[in-house]
Amino acid sequence: MRAAYAATDYRVLDGGRWLSARLGRSAPEIERLLTRLGAASGSFVTAWNPRSEPTADAANAAAAARLTAEIHARGWRALPHRGVGDDKDWPAEEGWFVLDLDAATAEALAETYGQNAVVRVERGGPATLIETHWLAPDA
Repeated sequence: MRAAYAATDYRVLDGGRWLSARLGRSAPEIERLLTRLGAASGSFVTAWNPRSEPTADAANAAAAARLTAEIHARGWRALPHRGVGDDKDWPAEEGWFVLDLDAATAEALAETYGQNAVVRVERGGPATLIETHWLAPDA
């Protein structure tokens, strides 16, 4: 499972352009976006395919709507996100790049939606994986 996360392109929409991050690598374009928006970090969060189990489109859409509503209700700033894996058999997952969530809050949000992990970008560092309790130790 961790290999699948490493083989995924985490994209955030900036205007009409997708900016990308990969685990363990710096993401200078996303860092510039964070700086421009006055944010120290951003977390890629989705509600699609809980526990990395393929899920029906209707269920994914309903979970995504709940996540969107929660982000808006909490007043968090967020930009559209898309996770695109190197494995073309796994569909891209939609979500949000939520600005300035601390790591614990990002992890809790991911857990709420049954996600194994969340990817985080902080200015000055590489993209990192924050694992939730859903991710098995040997995954």
